[in-house]
Amino acid sequence: MNSKYTIAAILAASIAAAEAANFSTSTVGTVNGNGKTLIDATGDTVSSATFATDMSTAFANNSGGVWNFDSTLSINVGETATLSYGVSSANSLVLTLASGNNINQGVVAGEPTSGTGELGLAGDASTRVFNLSTPLLELGINSCSRNDASRTSVLTVTFLDNTTASTSGANGGAYYFQGFTATEANPIVSFSLSQNNFIRYDDLGFTVATVPEPSAVALAGLGLAAFFVHRRRRN
Repeated sequence: MNSKYTIAAILAASIAAAEAANFSTSTVGTVNGNGKTLIDATGDTVSSATFATDMSTAFANNSGGVWNFDSTLSINVGETATLSYGVSSANSLVLTLASGNNINQGVVAGEPTSGTGELGLAGDASTRVFNLSTPLLELGINSCSRNDASRTSVLTVTFLDNTTASTSGANGGAYYFQGFTATEANPIVSFSLSQNNFIRYDDLGFTVATVPEPSAVALAGLGLAAFFVHRRRRN
């Protein structure tokens, strides 16, 4: 084969592989569309009912959304998922699968909390760590029932100040909601999903934190400086 065409074929394959490495989807505004009975996991800082209301409001205000895993996906470690959120889909949250094993879409009849698909974990129980392009004020996800109470699942979040918080007590014999709230001053910057046996998840919901524009921060700093200079002159 002509070397020129061989190189072209390799480049084309590389481009295709690079495109496949990134998954994009538009989020929706509802949690638990299938009306499953959810149990709030021990350690949650927001209830499933409040979270559902918050997600609906955030979606309407273009400040959040819910990934219901109904689009076919396959993401390896180091690859990303881009979630376009809100009714306008003008903004995006990028999740990077930082460690663990790959994730994919599972389709098991009667299992998802919304739609027909759920988050699959490539058949193993390793911890998946996700880094976030934008800090979050709220984050929640449901663990799907596997009819096996010995299967535990834990959501752990890491805040801006490097402290962490985790749910506990969730088991695979029921549908559990696992969720956290944060503050603008100390938002969520990453999270992980852990389980002692294979569990699937559905309805990953989030609201983004408001990050001040550099110009706004600069103006605030100048305003404070002017205030102290004026006060010093008066004294």
